[in-house]
Amino acid sequence: MQARCLQYGIQQNAERCIMSKENIKNLFGLLNKTDILTFVYLLINILYVLIGYKRVDHPQTLLITLFSILVAMFVIAFYDRQLSIKPKRLVYRLTHFVHLWYAPIMYGYFFEATSRVNRVIFKDFLDHIFQKWDFLIFGYQPAMHWGTVWDWYWLQELLHFSYFAYYLMIFGVPFYIYFRKKEEIFKRLVFNITFLFYCCYLIYMILPVIGGRALEGAFDLTIEYRYGIFTHIMAFIYRSTPHLGGAFPSSHVAIALTICLISMRYYKYLPYVLFPITFLLAVSTVYCHYHYFVDTIAGVFCGLIFFYFSEKLYNRVKIVDKKCVKK
Repeated sequence: MQARCLQYGIQQNAERCIMSKENIKNLFGLLNKTDILTFVYLLINILYVLIGYKRVDHPQTLLITLFSILVAMFVIAFYDRQLSIKPKRLVYRLTHFVHLWYAPIMYGYFFEATSRVNRVIFKDFLDHIFQKWDFLIFGYQPAMHWGTVWDWYWLQELLHFSYFAYYLMIFGVPFYIYFRKKEEIFKRLVFNITFLFYCCYLIYMILPVIGGRALEGAFDLTIEYRYGIFTHIMAFIYRSTPHLGGAFPSSHVAIALTICLISMRYYKYLPYVLFPITFLLAVSTVYCHYHYFVDTIAGVFCGLIFFYFSEKLYNRVKIVDKKCVKK
């Protein structure tokens, strides 16, 4: 009798274990490829905050926020799958839209969050090292020199527009693809961009580098209202953000380059517009005092390397996805 009870108990535990594994499998089966990236990124962030808890700015608030985003991601994915039974209903369309766009919406928050954890390993900013590298290359500080020596109205406006165009590229190109009902291309583009952002953010968490604004007088220039509309817009943006760090490598250059590369695959004429803007954007990162020259060069290499690995990863991650818009 005891042997039968023991055998029955073992069988029940085995069934529970199988059911638990099946439940976990079903839970992660709700996620798309960008969700999986975000899940991994959030876990790394949570572990990093816990490890460096005493050196993190407001760690409790950050942990609660990161965990809330993690839970919200699964909730959105769950309802997206449940509501997909009736794809024509407005509530499904809205839920599906949020599911596709929440990662790009969170880029800004994740970037700001890096400045709260970027002194876990290094207590002080490392700008003096990057300033030395720039000086070895040029014999002066280009992040200060270019924008003050060639201080012309038209050039300031052109390059501040080019820098601002980065924000238009991040959202404008995906919106263009999304509203043309090319959801597969959209998902691939967002995956590529998200992968690059997360890789850059992980570097920012480790290496605290302010960038060109750390040079004497440069910070005031980046928040001064002068010249025309685009210089004013960028001054407003930098007045509104408290972050310090996130300069090496330049995510502006890395992301813009990635968008150019993926646009070459699907659109004939779009690269002719994006590549010149990306070149001017790369110049503007230094001219407008936001980055060191070495940040920009690193952005080019990181853009190429991370894009290559994002493509490999996208092809290797296999999921069942039944939610694509019919072409």
